[in-house]
Amino acid sequence: MGTRGWVSCGPMAVAGCLMFAAAGPATAQATDSLVVTAQRIARAWQRQDFGQILSGASAISVVLPGAERTAPLGSAQAAEVLRGFVEGAHEESAEVLVLRTVSADRAYVELERVFAPRGSAELRQQTVYLELRRTGAGFTVAEVRINR
Repeated sequence: MGTRGWVSCGPMAVAGCLMFAAAGPATAQATDSLVVTAQRIARAWQRQDFGQILSGASAISVVLPGAERTAPLGSAQAAEVLRGFVEGAHEESAEVLVLRTVSADRAYVELERVFAPRGSAELRQQTVYLELRRTGAGFTVAEVRINR
């Protein structure tokens, strides 16, 4: 595991990460909520359901490859930006690679997105980083950053 607070899931099942996450600064209940949120985000990304991913968030920054960070956007507007970015792509998979609790109210999720761009059968990979903020009993997305 290495750095305290990091949970690397890679090929391991995300639910199996819970036993490792408990060693970090988060409580088991908070980590469970983070794992559930990360799994929900990965499933929604694979369906390109950005409305679900960003549900409940009110100010989301988006950083796309080769572009500057957006000003904070509402969830509907941020979802449209992401829809436009992935338009025409076929999502092959979206897997949670890393979960990291930074503080009681902040966490990060790293996804690996595997997709075929429009008009191509060639699969490509991208890393998607999401900053999450605790809101009540769960988390909402505060930032989405996609690397090439």
